Amino acid sequence: MKNRILEDYKKQFGIPQIYVKSPGRANIIGEHTDYNHGLVLPFAIEQAIGMAIGTNNLGKLRMVALDIEDNYSIDISDLSFVTEGWIRYFINSLVALSYNQDSGIDIVFGGNLPQGGGVSSSSALTCGFLAGVNELFDLQFDIDELVDLASQAENGIGLNGGIMDQTAILKGEKGKALLIDFADFSVKKYQVPPTEYKFYLFNSGQKHNLVETEYNTRRATCDSAVRQVMAIDPRVDTLRKMTASHVANILDGETAKKRCTHVIEENERVKAATKAMSEGNFEAFGSLLSQSHNSLSQNYEVSTPEIDYLVEESQKINNILGSRIMGGGFGGCTINFVKGELLGSDVEKLIKDYKTETDLDLELYEVKASDGVLVELL
Repeated sequence: MKNRILEDYKKQFGIPQIYVKSPGRANIIGEHTDYNHGLVLPFAIEQAIGMAIGTNNLGKLRMVALDIEDNYSIDISDLSFVTEGWIRYFINSLVALSYNQDSGIDIVFGGNLPQGGGVSSSSALTCGFLAGVNELFDLQFDIDELVDLASQAENGIGLNGGIMDQTAILKGEKGKALLIDFADFSVKKYQVPPTEYKFYLFNSGQKHNLVETEYNTRRATCDSAVRQVMAIDPRVDTLRKMTASHVANILDGETAKKRCTHVIEENERVKAATKAMSEGNFEAFGSLLSQSHNSLSQNYEVSTPEIDYLVEESQKINNILGSRIMGGGFGGCTINFVKGELLGSDVEKLIKDYKTETDLDLELYEVKASDGVLVELL
């Protein structure tokens, strides 16, 4: 990947000054909790986006997307938030930075992250580019500041997301999962299960665009519920502080009750998962993933019939200990916790049955906990 990107950059622009490897992320458990001041347990993955970056004296932002054979050029002095297309992640990053350098910027990028698969390819682009520009111009932003800038850049497209993806991508560490507590933004690292246990992502082939779904509606429902409870109990200024008693005795509306129940119980599942992982209780660990999916499907209602079918069929395979939808929902990947190797016959049957049921092509790949964004001076 790196050689291909560097060669193309040389053909297009000359010699780059920076090479960045920016990983995707997988989230073991803790979904739709980040923007509710809750707990998540993600890790950066080996699959990544690579980008070669350098300066030009033309006053242009020139971008080349190798994998889709597309390119775009724009005056760097005339940037404003863009709402569509892959170019928005680069343009919006510079807008978030309040970029005011004289130099133009050239970038060539490619990689092996599935787009729309729920592994946060958009955050990989944004975080990687910001980290590269930060190094290129010696802007001296620290990692926490880069996390905030990346979130600002992505929120420019209208998605009121949290900062789990950006934190995992920028702070990831090989062999470690990150317990991120969004009450205080602290990060605690846990060793992932030993090598005889593996994580696989099953890409459903069902593309999702969170801006065009009800993602923002879910967040608004949670925010409204907090305001309703806080009017009675002023101590509850975040959903993290809400209890099952608040839900049962104060909240109005079944939808709000279900949404808040998911978040409250999901935070407890994250705590239980770190405990089970630390103690080597991997059967319980896997079961927590399956419980998470049931709640995401029934309470938070961000699954789809296709994903529910995939999870149900996956759990019929003996050595898959747990499975759930991963990411914002409405398509994308499931994450599956597996003991040992997946048998070829089991995989073939799952792919065939899923195709018959949904007319979608299923892709499977193993993911391992990896280092976060790496910036190399050339």
